[in-house]
Amino acid sequence: MKNIKSKVSFIALCITAMLILSACQVNFNTNLNKDGSGTYIQEIGFQGDEASMSGFSTGDDSFCASQNDTLPPGTTTSQETRNDNETWCIYETPFTSLEDLKSIYSLTDTLINDISLMDGTLTYDISLDLTGDSGAPMGADINWIVTMPGTIIENNASEQVDNTLTWSLMGGSVNDIRAVSELGGVTLGGDTLKYVLGGGAFLCLCCILPLLIAGVAFILIRKKKATAKPETPAGTPSPEN
Repeated sequence: MKNIKSKVSFIALCITAMLILSACQVNFNTNLNKDGSGTYIQEIGFQGDEASMSGFSTGDDSFCASQNDTLPPGTTTSQETRNDNETWCIYETPFTSLEDLKSIYSLTDTLINDISLMDGTLTYDISLDLTGDSGAPMGADINWIVTMPGTIIENNASEQVDNTLTWSLMGGSVNDIRAVSELGGVTLGGDTLKYVLGGGAFLCLCCILPLLIAGVAFILIRKKKATAKPETPAGTPSPEN
């Protein structure tokens, strides 16, 4: 079990915004691929005129970029309008493996119980501590969203749409988040590939290699017989000239 404890930078941003605005919405999106890569996206949205009150300018993402200086390396910042009257800051961070994802989560109040990819099964099990100083501000709508690859066989999400799971986070408490999916086929994570390669090597040594040796021996024996001179039986008269 790995305990990673620090500030949730986006919730801190939401708290700051609450000093100016009457409400905000925050989404934490994790999109996972079969090989353990994916994207982690943090979003904060303001409704209606609340954006202009806070200093937003349509098409200018300088406000979004200035609000979060604790972003992981490689994060891109953008701003967009949704539903005609909602202005959103989007912070997108790609990761190439589950270990990279865990490093990204090190910037959040996240207890990692189990994030692993083994034998074609992806397990995503974390706890989010929103108690104390990191509790969610009143009126904020905070969602933890995970898109899982493969077939989801277990989850405790508040909502599921296809392979996208959404947890509505509760401020002032610890939120447990768990999902398990079966990927099927060969994956590049866990021990699946190791077992496949090991099985292939075993098959080669036990079956294919003996057949190759037997084939080479058969060819050599036939070649030897073909080149050997036939012996003349004893007592057989020599042919007359």
